[in-house]
Amino acid sequence: MNPVFPSILSTDYFDLKSKLTEFQANKIDVIHLDVMDGNFVDNISFGPAVAKTIKSKFDFQIDSHLMVGNPEKMIPWFITSGSDWISFHIESKHKIAENIATIKKSNRKAGLVLNPDTEVESVFPYLRDIDYILLMSVFPGFGGQKFIETTYERVSKLKHRVKQEGTNCLIQVDGGINVDNIGKLKAAGNDIFVIGTFLYNSEDIKKTLATITNKIAGDLYEKKRVNCVDRYFNGDKRM
Repeated sequence: MNPVFPSILSTDYFDLKSKLTEFQANKIDVIHLDVMDGNFVDNISFGPAVAKTIKSKFDFQIDSHLMVGNPEKMIPWFITSGSDWISFHIESKHKIAENIATIKKSNRKAGLVLNPDTEVESVFPYLRDIDYILLMSVFPGFGGQKFIETTYERVSKLKHRVKQEGTNCLIQVDGGINVDNIGKLKAAGNDIFVIGTFLYNSEDIKKTLATITNKIAGDLYEKKRVNCVDRYFNGDKRM
């Protein structure tokens, strides 16, 4: 699976079809939808009809991030829309375990979302029940915000706990991601990158996606190389 999930929040909606066609040609697997209700966050974006329409025209999986005040009411709509990944905010404090169960019973991937000022420990009790955690690296509501630097530490702390628990829970980050921070996020333990403004503002999406992919792969290679060198000089001669 391609770890880059383009968010359509930042797109020119009159040009959305051509952008999605470009993503499809460049081997994007999942499209991210930022769903806003004007209640949980100030902004309003779109509803399940957008997910359904994209699914009817393209082969993408849909990752629906519900920034809503009543996730228990909205989740069934997004299940019906064909969403493959559905996440909701732990800050909503609405029937968290029950909502996770509803998503999982429908054979969708279930995720919990944490705002930048929510302690990562709040998600620990659910790590064995969910498929992914979305860490917001900006405050939700609007695209184009600056990346919050403390996200690296939050990713690292969460990845450490995921490994302790022995789960396959993935970590996703959304907000202000670009080529300057994507490598650091990968090194900290991030798995999935939601990218909006940086990607849509690009004059050449194919080239930008290639740069992003190479940056992720390059940092992974460098991390493995350094680990091998360290092990060799610490006495492991099997390298």
